[in-house]
Amino acid sequence: MIYKKILVLFCVLVVLSSCYKYNKPEEPDNLISEETMVHVLLDLKLIGAITGRDKKVLDSAKVSTDAYIYKKYNIDSLQFAQSNAYYTYYMEDYAEIYVKVKDSLSKLKVHYKDLVDKERLERDTADSLKAIKLELEQLDIDSDLNIEDTKLIAPVSNRDSLSL
Repeated sequence: MIYKKILVLFCVLVVLSSCYKYNKPEEPDNLISEETMVHVLLDLKLIGAITGRDKKVLDSAKVSTDAYIYKKYNIDSLQFAQSNAYYTYYMEDYAEIYVKVKDSLSKLKVHYKDLVDKERLERDTADSLKAIKLELEQLDIDSDLNIEDTKLIAPVSNRDSLSL
């Protein structure tokens, strides 16, 4: 009984693997290079993220994302479909393309995170300076006062002489 199941499974695998090589796509005449394919897929991922988050913005601007990609890379939908089908057949090549896309997305994420952090720091610094200026105004101290020109007041007590 178990041998029968193994034999049936083996036959199914042989049939599927033999059909696999007959469905091999031919390399299109206008195959998109791997490097360009990385950029196309990267842009598609970015547009997909925008569409998922701010679809109304794209819709209100009447932006056709596919047309934008095709125009930017001087390709058409058939060329992209044929190139994509060709690369998906060769999984190792397609995996390398997606590794490059993933690396690019990671670098972009770090880059934009750094920009956001820098902007937040600048905003917090500006807020702190604004708060100090308001505090000085409340104390009726001239905000143009040069701190370097101010004299320090001698402390009333010396910390070292205090005993607990």
